[in-house]
Amino acid sequence: MNVNEPKRASAGSSAAPARARQSSEEDFHLAELVRSLRSLAAESPERQAKIEGLMRAYATSDLHVDAEATASAIIDDAVIRRSTRR
Repeated sequence: MNVNEPKRASAGSSAAPARARQSSEEDFHLAELVRSLRSLAAESPERQAKIEGLMRAYATSDLHVDAEATASAIIDDAVIRRSTRR
């Protein structure tokens, strides 16, 4: 160890398990989402193709999300669901 180098083991040791746990939980939730989407996609070949395309784009970092359109759709969906519950 070089005397001028900072101690890396002690600085990163406490954060590493937390990051590993978070990554593991995210992987689990992502796997659950994929299973759920695949079960929905089985009902429609068009939906299956769309989901597979999105998964490929995500895996290759080519997925570009329109945040404004996504937010708008989420709000519209919430408003529609709320109005149908009345």
